[in-house]
Amino acid sequence: MEKEKLTTTGAVAAAIIASLCCIGPVVIALIGVGSTGVFTAFEPLRPYFIGLTVVLLALAFYLTYRKHEVICADGTCKIESAGKWNKIAVWFATLVAAIAIAFPAFNFTNAAAAQAMLNQNRQQHSTIAILDIEGMDCKGCAKGLEATLGRAAGVKKAAVEFEKSRAVVEYDSTRTTLERLITVVDEAGFKAKRNEKPE
Repeated sequence: MEKEKLTTTGAVAAAIIASLCCIGPVVIALIGVGSTGVFTAFEPLRPYFIGLTVVLLALAFYLTYRKHEVICADGTCKIESAGKWNKIAVWFATLVAAIAIAFPAFNFTNAAAAQAMLNQNRQQHSTIAILDIEGMDCKGCAKGLEATLGRAAGVKKAAVEFEKSRAVVEYDSTRTTLERLITVVDEAGFKAKRNEKPE
């Protein structure tokens, strides 16, 4: 039953790679290292990896549920399909693959937090910056960038909205500058500029 395991594992791996453009930034944000923007390179390949996932899952189901002849030691033979655990593994792999493929649709951004920061009364030395962000492919990118900005020196709060392609950042103007925040975004693999439109 080695072929079933191989196709099942391959299908899950392909599904994860298909959504790496959105899974990667979230993982990077959680562990707090590296550039989140590097994962946007996987976005154009997403349809191919989704197709590969479907093909591998179909092959895994075929290999698992097909009936094949088994020759026994006494010379008799019987018809059987894969065992119960192999069938459970294929269905579990299908579930994992479906979650991985759907991952970009999950909502990770907090638009309410961004609006709350814009409406609040700020303390002394506290400044709000609104940055237009280019290069985000999904909500996972926004969440990764939000975590990166939130860890930057002098930043009190950060909220990145994928839908509006913007970041709202509250920072201590005695500890950092708008230019430094733009650099943080650029170093994360995206492009930022100050939003000139009044809120």
